[in-house]
Amino acid sequence: MSNEIAPVSRRQALFAAAAAAASGASLWPLVAQAAPSIGQSGPEIALTDVDGKAVRLSSFKGRTVVLEWTNPGCPFVRKHYNGGNLPTLQREAMARNVVWLAINS
Repeated sequence: MSNEIAPVSRRQALFAAAAAAASGASLWPLVAQAAPSIGQSGPEIALTDVDGKAVRLSSFKGRTVVLEWTNPGCPFVRKHYNGGNLPTLQREAMARNVVWLAINS
């Protein structure tokens, strides 16, 4: 299955979780839903990126999407980013047409 969706830049992929929290948005409904089965669409997620643009999970229909909750202040996160583990994994995934979205918690 081939979808012609432009790759998401790292900047576009970094959601502004603070903006979501400030706007009253909550990720709690995602936790309360039953987990989707393989091949089934996930729940709709719509958050605002660092440029103020809405990003919707449904816009990546037909593609594998990785949702990474991250915290740049966390020493474990810094270790895996600075050590190259996560950037390497992200490049490998994106080379396979995987969408990688990082949500700054």
